[in-house]
Amino acid sequence: MRYYLRNIGILKSCLLALALSTDAQAAQEIVLVSDQSQIVKLPEIPTTVLVGNPAIADITIEGKSMFVHPKGYGLTNILALDQDGKKLGDYQVRVIYEDSYSVSMYGPEGRQTYTCRKDCEPTVRIGDVNEYFSTNIGQVIGKTSLAEGQASSGQSASQNVNSTPTMIVTTGVAP
Repeated sequence: MRYYLRNIGILKSCLLALALSTDAQAAQEIVLVSDQSQIVKLPEIPTTVLVGNPAIADITIEGKSMFVHPKGYGLTNILALDQDGKKLGDYQVRVIYEDSYSVSMYGPEGRQTYTCRKDCEPTVRIGDVNEYFSTNIGQVIGKTSLAEGQASSGQSASQNVNSTPTMIVTTGVAP
């Protein structure tokens, strides 16, 4: 019996040492605030990067830098691997909403979100009423497209002040 217990003790010690020597490190936590990306430096250029839920976060790789972009709220993970499949990084990514200037207005049709630093301006947040969200996103897309068009033609916004925009964004809302 004594011999049996001693062997069990040795076996437990070996299993514990094996568990500690493997890649069983806890994932590093990254907290992303919505609409704010973060840079993660990796020890070497990854060959493969896996994102658990691309609806919550996405990544861009440039050399040893991994840019992590929030897309929705919640929790996901990111694994970065080298060409041999060895872990370069293991990250638990949590996307939260945090804005001390945010004001949410609730009406019968749903929520509308504003950012009120000096003056209140409409902003969009997941969960806003569809019509409000679509109207504001349409305006953002229109502004971005106009700016990209000016940039590709070599014009700055100040050079194009007196010209009439040729793009019309329809949001389905009557003026």
